[in-house]
Amino acid sequence: MNWIKDYVKAGIPADKLAYKLTMAGLEVEKTHLSHGDTVFEMEITPNRPDCLNMIGVAREISAICNKPLSLPRRQKINFPKKKCDITIEDKKGCARYIGTLIENVKIKTSPQDIKSKISALGLRSINNVVDITNFTLMENGQPLHAFDYDKLIGGKIIVRRAKKGEKIITIDEEERELDPSILVIADAKRPVAIAGVMGGKETEVTSKTKSILLESAYFDAILIRRASRKLGLSSDSSYRFERGVDYDTVCWGCDRAISLILKEAGGKITARADVKAFKARTKRQAITTNISRINKFLGATLKPLGCKNILKKLNCAVTSFGKDGLKVVPPTTRADITQDVDLAEEIARIVGYDNLPMSLPLVKATNVPVDKSMEKRKMMADALVSLGLNETITYTMAGKEAFEKTRSTDLSAMKVLNALTIDQEYLRSTLMPSLLGVVRSNFNKGQKDIRLFELGKIYPLSGEKETLGIILSGGIRFDWRTQTKEVDFYDLKGIVEQACQIVTGKGCEWKESQNIRMEEGQRADIIFCGQTVGVMGKIDREILENLDIKQKSILFAELDLEKILHTETPVVRYAAPSEYPAVTRDISIAVDSKVNFGEVESVVKGIGLEILSEIHFIEEYLGEKIPEGKRGLVFSLVYQLPTRTLTEEEVNKVHEKILKTLVESLGATLR
Repeated sequence: MNWIKDYVKAGIPADKLAYKLTMAGLEVEKTHLSHGDTVFEMEITPNRPDCLNMIGVAREISAICNKPLSLPRRQKINFPKKKCDITIEDKKGCARYIGTLIENVKIKTSPQDIKSKISALGLRSINNVVDITNFTLMENGQPLHAFDYDKLIGGKIIVRRAKKGEKIITIDEEERELDPSILVIADAKRPVAIAGVMGGKETEVTSKTKSILLESAYFDAILIRRASRKLGLSSDSSYRFERGVDYDTVCWGCDRAISLILKEAGGKITARADVKAFKARTKRQAITTNISRINKFLGATLKPLGCKNILKKLNCAVTSFGKDGLKVVPPTTRADITQDVDLAEEIARIVGYDNLPMSLPLVKATNVPVDKSMEKRKMMADALVSLGLNETITYTMAGKEAFEKTRSTDLSAMKVLNALTIDQEYLRSTLMPSLLGVVRSNFNKGQKDIRLFELGKIYPLSGEKETLGIILSGGIRFDWRTQTKEVDFYDLKGIVEQACQIVTGKGCEWKESQNIRMEEGQRADIIFCGQTVGVMGKIDREILENLDIKQKSILFAELDLEKILHTETPVVRYAAPSEYPAVTRDISIAVDSKVNFGEVESVVKGIGLEILSEIHFIEEYLGEKIPEGKRGLVFSLVYQLPTRTLTEEEVNKVHEKILKTLVESLGATLR
């Protein structure tokens, strides 16, 4: 607070000022005493890098307390015509680099005023030159670095990317290996600093230093952030570069430091270079608004003069037009002010949200249309729960190894650029790795009976898709009357079919699949309304072994939920049951092993017989009496009419026709 008083006198106690700053959006988390000074510990949001320095906070206090702001005067410095040898090779990484050579400096202890101010902020005093660079950083937010010029090989500064295998010992005495993703400051032979992050030990300013080269630069924020994260190295400079420094402050901050160095360390400026890779746009776009619009946003009755004064104190250029119009040009330090609502917010926080009138918002009743797909999604979840399954939610990211172990590498997946772990390298393109991970976790905890489903998203290269995944394992019992049995292909088939029937009123068809993740003979493509919507079957044993899952049988189904949920649901009409008796006849046939029951059912229904009302599959038989390459199928046919009782002769005639058609169409053998 003693330092802040150099720029603005708040005129109120520290606790009250802390409250006002917090209400204005600069949260003061706590206060404490340090070296006889009151220190505010503040939480600065990422959009306010302008407040990561004393002058920025002082400007806020000036506006909040309506007190005059007194900034340090920029002394006129006569720079020589001689240029420092500075080259910017990476023009994208460094837009501007100012180098100033000062010779015959005297390195000594800093004056008490500077030492006490930086010490109050937790910075250790080194020597007068280094302390001044830290002082200037904290004062106006521009990071600086001083090199011992005599230790720069060739007297050169080159801003470039690091070469593969290059190393540097930073001033914290740690050796760090660099790579081409990192921007460095180099001399003629080696890196001497990690740009925007930390200087090198070999060129640091010591008591023996006679000449310094003062650096002030504008580095790319993203490049500095990536380098800091990769090296696990953060500093006061990198913290500010990552959030964005002001292009114009590069020169102002440098000249401020030079004035202090000449005053406290003496010396003479012998060379100066201001190298601009490109000219950043420093002039901001004007924003037009009016007081009526601002008052409408805030629900207040603020006066034009008061609003204008607040914006001016926040360093905006303001001109009036018309009755209550304002044309505002934000300062270059405030990249977050881009539209009139931002201006309203600035005025509101300075006035104080607690000083604005309170009123309930007017909420108009609107007819929000029901999202049918969301309704059906909930219906699908309810249907699966009613069928004895439990819902699970898994992470949408997976590792490359998981895709390889589940034979899913053919399903193109999106790679995550900033993956936090090796297990989160890709956005999943299938639910199988996620659900198998849940199964393995349950197995490891002794739970073998698994009945799970997930309604989640997958992310193939074509875009995200709502997907349903079902996984079964162990014993299963569908109601209290039946015994527990090992789940099989038909259990999963029944769950899928019933869930689709409940939600859409339509059943599924099945077609032999060639999916390499399922066992041959235990896999099928799911056909819904004439299009393939998914696959189901028994997961191949090798995949389970790859994942160290010691279980013989795990069933899995994956369906494109979007295709199912966007299907029109037919109107269900009531049909009265027939009051006349039904006649049931069983059929046992042997067919080629490639013929599935769906084909048999299709042939029977295709005859178009009026008296045939139902077909029920009973069992498949693969025993001694069935020739190799054949399979036995047993099913029942129900004959019934709603208007009268069928005669034996009618049923026999139709039944014989069905048997004859099965023999002729499918080459079936009657058993």
